[in-house]
Formats: sequence, C-alpha cells, structure tokens
Amino acid sequence: MPIIAPGKMSMQSSINAAFVRAKDEGAKDGASPDAIISQLSSDIAGAVDAYVTSITVMINPGIAVSAAGVMGPVVGATTSPGSS
Repeated sequence: MPIIAPGKMSMQSSINAAFVRAKDEGAKDGASPDAIISQLSSDIAGAVDAYVTSITVMINPGIAVSAAGVMGPVVGATTSPGSS
C-alpha cells in the first residue's frame, strides 16, 4: 500500500515561514505572546492540513475468493471463517 505525499516540502516551507513570522512578531515592542502563539498554531495547523489532504494512498485490489451462492470470482481483502 504505497503512500504518495507530494506536499512534504511545501509543508516544511510553510512551517518554517510560520516560525520566522512568530520570531519577527515577537521581536516587536509590545508584542502579544498570546496573539503570536495563536497565529503560530493556526499557521502550523494550516500547513499540516494542506499536507494531509494532499496525501494519496494507493490500495492494491483484493484477492479472488470463492463465495457460496455467487456466480464468478469475488474480490476481497482477506478470507476468514464466518460466525453466526
């Protein structure tokens, strides 16, 4: 099950920019630590969200199994005994 995550470099750049922005804001006179932390957490959450939503998971098709009462092959991920 390969995972394709093309946005890793973009996420890293976005997080780096968020920290630089927080550093620059913190260096200003009268800076509000609470506002800086709030903006930093929002920026990081946005970067992570963009990364996670860019991920593609490739799932290989299941294996052919036999199923009683069904014509032709059935594709499933696994086989196991049933219970009632």
